[in-house]
This record gives sequence, C-alpha cells and structure tokens, in this order.
Amino acid sequence: MRLKPMQTKQGFKTQQGFSLVELMTASALSLVLVAGVATIYMGSRQTYNARDELSTMQENARSAINALTKHLEHAGYTTPAHLPLAKAFYVAGDTVPVSKSCGGGADSLVINPVNLVQTDDNNAASGTGDTISVVFYADASLGVDCANSATPASCQVASAPNPDYSRVYNSFYVDSVGGMPNLFCAGSRTSTAIPVAEGVEAMQFAYGLDQNDDGTVDTYLDATAVKAASRWYQVRTIKASVLVRSREPVFNAAEARNYTLLETNYNRNDRYQRTVHTAVIYLRNLAVYEGGA
Repeated sequence: MRLKPMQTKQGFKTQQGFSLVELMTASALSLVLVAGVATIYMGSRQTYNARDELSTMQENARSAINALTKHLEHAGYTTPAHLPLAKAFYVAGDTVPVSKSCGGGADSLVINPVNLVQTDDNNAASGTGDTISVVFYADASLGVDCANSATPASCQVASAPNPDYSRVYNSFYVDSVGGMPNLFCAGSRTSTAIPVAEGVEAMQFAYGLDQNDDGTVDTYLDATAVKAASRWYQVRTIKASVLVRSREPVFNAAEARNYTLLETNYNRNDRYQRTVHTAVIYLRNLAVYEGGA
C-alpha cells in the first residue's frame, strides 16, 4: 500500500505591501486634501469675520447718524416765546455764557463749556474731520443735552432771570479711546463728553442754504464758507457723512484705499475694513427761523 504524501493547504495568500512610490503618492494626495480643507476653512472664517465686522459697522453707522439727527435737528429751537438767537450754531468768536446758577444759587453749573467744540472745518490730514456744535433754548418740552443731562426747571426760559442761561449746547467730534475711534457728544449740562458711536473715524458736514427764502435749499457750503459769508441764518439742512472702521483687522495684508466724505478724501493703508455713510438732516426749527448773521 502506497501512502500519499501529506499536503498542507495554504490558508492565506502571502500579503503584499505598498511600494515606496505608492506611499509617496498617497502622502502627497493627503497633503493636497488637507491644504484644500485648510484653505476653505480659512476663507470661510475670513468671510465670516468680514460679514460680522460689516454688520457691526452698519450698526455703529446707524447709531452715529441717529445721534447726529436727533440732536442737530434741535438747532435753533427758540421755544414758543421765539426768543432771539443770533445763530443756531456755536462758531469761532461766539461767547458761551457761563453761570453756576440761575439766580437761586441752588443749581449746579448751568452751562459748562469745558468740553464744547466749535462748528469748524478740519483738514483731512487731521484724520478726524469736522466738528459741529448747535444751540437751542431749554423749556419744559426740550431741555436735555446730548449726554441726557436735563436743564433744571429754574434755568428754563419760563423761570430763568437771563434767557442766555437757558441755552443748551450740543457738540459732536471724533476722538479715540484705547486706539478705537468714537463719535463723542459734549453737552453744555455735562462735565464729561461721552462716546455715542464706536468706530466712527472721521466725519464731514456741508450746510444747505436757502438763499432766496423760497423754502428750498439752493447750495451746500462748508462751515468756513458759511461763516465767511455770514449766512448761518440761511442754513436749513445739514449733510453729514461719516467714515466707520471695523473693530479688528479684516484683510490678510494692508490695502491702500481711498474714501470720499462729501468732497474730502481720506487715504488709508492698513488691514481695517471701512464704510462711508451719508445722510441729510432737516433742521425744522430753522425753516421758520429768522435770526441775524
């Protein structure tokens, strides 16, 4: 009897590894994939940041325009008594009456001019643009300055021994806090100016004049031209333009850009995003105002 030789079955095939070329190819493809994902992520993040900053800038611009509109439109309010007011704007050469009381001695400083600024043009090189200051008389219906500080009843036109002490002044200008530009309000009833809108980097104003008293604005001039022509009494509207900056840098690298506020150009070369916003403010009190030059 012949015995068959024992045969062993191969349960598994011999495993074969990747070649060096295949490993290098796979690694390269992985790097390309990771780089693509990273690029998409960074792009999406930058887009999100830009949109977030843009939304914030638009909100800050609305706050600035609303604050300017709310308080500048009070210019020239002379109460139902129509008290005389030479100008509805505080400009260079004007005197601000200062009194610690309205006669009774119990009121705090009635008009505090320490933080007030005059209505003036500033060259774009200054970086912050124009300043503006308006004047009106305080009574029971309107006696609060832009910092929300009220005029005491004894200092309002119905009670004050001198109507000059019933005047309220509101000034607006641009300044920085911790490197962040802000629109500031300085009220004559307040000892400290307060920021009212963040990110406002510069502003410009033009004044609409009704030169023939037909109820229509004929031309827009800057403060220097209005003052030179002694035509503050013809001002009926204010065109306000603000340059608003993002809180954080948005662009990957500095970009040179030019921004035009009315007729003034501002050049910037950095990574911040900016927008320009313009509005016309109608001075309803001056539409029927008959003052002096």
